[in-house]
Amino acid sequence: MAVTVVVVSGPIGAGKTTLAQGLARRFGARHLPSEGFLRKQGGSGSRRSSQELTLTLDRETGGRWLAEGVLTALHGQDLEASHRVSRAPRLLIVDAASSEAQLDGLRASPGLRVVHVHLEVPEPEQALRFAQQRSRARHEDTTRAPVDKPSCAAPQDDGQDRFEAAWAHPSERAVHALASLAELVVDTARVPPEAVLVRVASRLGLYGRTGERLVDLILPGPNGDVDTRPLTAQLAPHYDVLLRMGEPDPVPLREELEDAFARGHRVLIESAGMVASVCLAATGIAPGRLRRIVMVCRSEGPTFDWVGLREVASLNGPTDLALVLSGDLAATNWAARRFDQLTDAARHHLEELERVAGAPVSFLAPSARARHLIERRPW
Repeated sequence: MAVTVVVVSGPIGAGKTTLAQGLARRFGARHLPSEGFLRKQGGSGSRRSSQELTLTLDRETGGRWLAEGVLTALHGQDLEASHRVSRAPRLLIVDAASSEAQLDGLRASPGLRVVHVHLEVPEPEQALRFAQQRSRARHEDTTRAPVDKPSCAAPQDDGQDRFEAAWAHPSERAVHALASLAELVVDTARVPPEAVLVRVASRLGLYGRTGERLVDLILPGPNGDVDTRPLTAQLAPHYDVLLRMGEPDPVPLREELEDAFARGHRVLIESAGMVASVCLAATGIAPGRLRRIVMVCRSEGPTFDWVGLREVASLNGPTDLALVLSGDLAATNWAARRFDQLTDAARHHLEELERVAGAPVSFLAPSARARHLIERRPW
C-alpha cells in the first residue's frame, strides 16, 4: 500500500506549518518538519544555517537527503505506533520542500505517492507575518524565563531587515519556481487557513466520495407511535455507525461522520420523527448520502390510516416498508416464519400497502410481540 506524502512548499510566512498542523490535527497525519531532518545533518536551527545547509545537501546528495529522511521516519517504530491510533493512516506531511531536486528525490522513492502543494503569499504580507512570528517568539521566550532570574531583553533589531536578508537568500528565492510543479497552488493571502485545509484535504480525497450512498434511515409511519427499535436491533450489526435521534446521547460531530464516510463506513439512523429531511438536517448528512428509507408501520386492519400512509410516503419516498401485524391479522399469522406462510388476507393486505406507499414490504413482524422480523430479501 502506497504511503501518501503531502509535500508543502512556499515562501516565508505562507502558512506551511499551519497547514501541516491542521492536517495532523484533523486527519491524524504525521507531520515531518524538514527542520528536524536538517538538525540531524548538523544544522543549528537558525534560518540562515538551515538555508546554507539546504544548498549544501542538495549539491552533495542531488536533493535525496529529504527523501532519505522521510523514508527513515516512515520505517521507524514511532511512526508505526502513531498509525495504530490515526484516523487517516499512511499520510505524511513534509513541511517543507525548497527545491526541485528535493521533489524529484521524493517522487523517485518507491512506495510513496507524492502530492505537492504550493502556498503563495505576496511579499508585503510575508514581511508582516514574519514580524508577527518573531514577536510571538520573543514573547514566548520572555514568558518561559525563570521568575527568580532577570530575563534578558530581546534584541531590538529591525524585523524588516531580517526578513529581507532571509528572503534574498538563493534557497528562498528558488522556492517561488516550485509553484509550476505543484498539483495545487493556493494564495494564502486570499484564502483563510480553514479554507486552505479543506481544499488540500479534498485534493487528497480525505472526505471520501460525496456521491457514495452509505446511509440508511428508519422512521415511523403514520401516527408515529410504532416501535422502531426491533428493526434497528436486527439491522444494526450490518452497520459501522448507529445514530438514534431523540436519544440523550449527543449526535456525532460532522467531522466524525465525514471520517466515517471517507473510510466507506455504513451509517444507520433511527429517527424519532416522521420526516426524513428534518432528520438528515439535524444530523448534517447530505441527502445524496441516503441509500434506503425504511418506514415502519403497524397494521390495524379496517382502522388502518390509509390516508396518513399515503401522505407520509409521499413526503419521504420510502424504499422499503417494515410492517407489524396487529388485530385479527396478528391473531391468524402469529406463527408465520416466512412470507409464504401468511394467510391470504394478510398477503392481500401487504399488497395493498405496497400499492399505496409505493414501496415493498421488506420486513414483517407477525405480531407486536415478535422478537424477530421476517426478511423478504437479503439486506
